[in-house]
Amino acid sequence: MNQADNTQYMDGLLLQALRQDDEKALSYLFSSYYNKLYRTGIRWCLDNHLTEESIQEVFQDLWQYRHTLGDIISFEAYLKASLKRRIARKAKSSDSETEENIEHFPLPTESYEDILIKQEDSEIRKTQLSKALDELTPRQKEIIVLKYFEELSYKEISDKTGLQVDTIYKVLHEGIKRLKGLLTSN
Repeated sequence: MNQADNTQYMDGLLLQALRQDDEKALSYLFSSYYNKLYRTGIRWCLDNHLTEESIQEVFQDLWQYRHTLGDIISFEAYLKASLKRRIARKAKSSDSETEENIEHFPLPTESYEDILIKQEDSEIRKTQLSKALDELTPRQKEIIVLKYFEELSYKEISDKTGLQVDTIYKVLHEGIKRLKGLLTSN
């Protein structure tokens, strides 16, 4: 049984346990997915409080509607989609409140030219990083992309690539070291 099958099997067992009022299943899901959901939520809205509150509400809804849940193939995908909808709804409702209380918030003082310069610098850094990544070995590039762009754990990378976790640490370390050298020489 590969990792994807194992995860799908575990998700099926957890769904069954939830439907049978097993609070430990909810606790397991919360502890397993909280950090991933938090990192994802922060990327979507850049608001710690909104993200934390939304995650809590997603799990409250999961428990409240546990008996009427449809089949869930992937809890991670289900929870992320639920969080995204929750944050979008909250952001939309807070936009109308924000418009009413706009005088209480300081406006940005950056000039348009400063913003353009920052965008241009960001594009230059992205281009440099892309070129530096192309200079790595295919294996180093793959491991770095999986770890930092797809945000996979070392175990997930191991399952996906078939490499031992120790090998992944070594390849990642060598790749980052080489990237630093390439980026500082530019």
